[in-house]
Amino acid sequence: MSRSKFTALEKLNLLEDYQQSGLPRATYARQHGIGENTFKQWMIRYQRDGIKGLEEAKKNIHYSKELKQAIVFAYLNGEGTFDDLADKYGLRNPTQAKVWVDMYNEDKTLTASPFRKQVPNMRKKTTFEERIEVVEYVTKHKHSYTEAAEHFQISYQQARSWVLKAKDGGYEALVDNRGHHKDESELTELDKANLRIRQLETELKDKELVEQFAKKLLELQRRG
Repeated sequence: MSRSKFTALEKLNLLEDYQQSGLPRATYARQHGIGENTFKQWMIRYQRDGIKGLEEAKKNIHYSKELKQAIVFAYLNGEGTFDDLADKYGLRNPTQAKVWVDMYNEDKTLTASPFRKQVPNMRKKTTFEERIEVVEYVTKHKHSYTEAAEHFQISYQQARSWVLKAKDGGYEALVDNRGHHKDESELTELDKANLRIRQLETELKDKELVEQFAKKLLELQRRG
């Protein structure tokens, strides 16, 4: 049966069920009344933003003029497809990137999206602890890169870069060796161990929350 809307928990349950089904994505999406591209976007947003990425946007999302131009120029320079750029820059839908490219090609002016505070593009100098706080704001508290940029007054790319670095190399990867400050570049083995414990605690909490969401959804489905 076709559905116009799914809750974030329902989307999560469908994504997990799809991973275990062994079916092609198009087949699975069709069986559940979901457009293949829509289902693909759920997967991309969940991988990028966690459960937060599966929630419906409650208001218009602001995109600055500078961000739109960066995406347009990246596309024209062959740096990726619309899907690639949507994932890289945190767009909810790659169609947005296509619209901006079309506008640029038609000599129409790109302006900032209205109704929301503009995300700063400057690269703010931060401490090691502040970078960890940004990562945990996204991973532990389920905020998007855009929300993190607004909250900490940093650039979108900084927020995204730190989260990906921490994911690949742990909190230790957030050390900035350019300044050669003792408190950052000379971490002791005990410091590194404590950072790893802190990160594992965050990851464990995230896993437990996802499992709780899935169990709650299954309970509701059984009752229904």
